[in-house]
Amino acid sequence: MTILIVADLHLDLWARAGRNPFAGILPVLCDLDALIIAGDFANDPRRSWSLALSRLGRLVPPARIWVIPGNHDYYGATLDDNVLARIVTEAGANLAQKRVLTFGNCRLLCCTLWTDFALTGDPEAAMARAGMGMLDYARIRRAEGGLIRPEDTIAIHRDHLDWLTREIARPWHGQTIVVTHHAPSPAVSGPISSISPAFASDLDGWIEARRPDYWFFGHTHRPLSARIRGAPVVNVSLGYPDEVPEGGEAELLLRGLIFPGA
Repeated sequence: MTILIVADLHLDLWARAGRNPFAGILPVLCDLDALIIAGDFANDPRRSWSLALSRLGRLVPPARIWVIPGNHDYYGATLDDNVLARIVTEAGANLAQKRVLTFGNCRLLCCTLWTDFALTGDPEAAMARAGMGMLDYARIRRAEGGLIRPEDTIAIHRDHLDWLTREIARPWHGQTIVVTHHAPSPAVSGPISSISPAFASDLDGWIEARRPDYWFFGHTHRPLSARIRGAPVVNVSLGYPDEVPEGGEAELLLRGLIFPGA
C-alpha cells in the first residue's frame, strides 16, 4: 500500500506560472492508493477547486484523493466546510475534515487544526498581531457575515484538538498517523517571531501523552522535521512556484510518501 501526503500545493498559482509540479513524480502517482492533500490546495475554491481537481484527477483517480482544508482554501469564500465538501464530491474526490481514514492497519486522523496562538506565551498579543498581519482575516468571511477573527479560528483549533484527542483514544492495533495543515510544535516552526503563533502550536505534551506514530503537516512552507517524544513530525509543504527551483519539486513532494504495513 502506498500513500502520499502533501501540503501547500497552491495549484492555482502553479497553473498561472505555467509549471506542473507533478512532472517528476508521475510514476509514483500512478501507483498510489491514496493522495492526502494537507491543506492549501488552491485559493478561491468556488472558482479554482473544480479545475484543479479535474487536472489532478488525470494523474490520480479522484476517489483516491482526499483534501484537508488549509487557510488558503477559504480565501475568497466563507469558513464553511460544507461548501468545500460539495465541490470535492461533485469532482468524485473526498473532503477529509475531521475524518478518520483507514488503509489496512493504518489510520489517519485528518483535520485543519489552526493554532491556539499560545506559542510565545501571550495569546492575546499573538491574536492581535495575526489579526493585523495575516491575510486570513482579510480574505475569509464568516458564514453569518463579516470577516473572520482570530477568536473564530482559535475556537476551531480547540474543536479539532478535542476531536483528535477523542479519536486517538479509540482502540486501534495498527499504525496511527495525524495529518493537519497547521504545525504542532515549535521544533518545526522555524525561527520564532511574533507571527509564529499563527503557524504553529506547542503540542509536544499532547504528542508525548498520546504517541502517534507520525504527524504530517504543512502551512509553514519550511521543509523541517523533528522527533517529538519519539514521533516523527514532518513538514510536507510544496510551496509557491517562486519558492521552488525548477527540478526541485519531486524532493519536496515525496517527503510524505509512506508505505503503511511495509
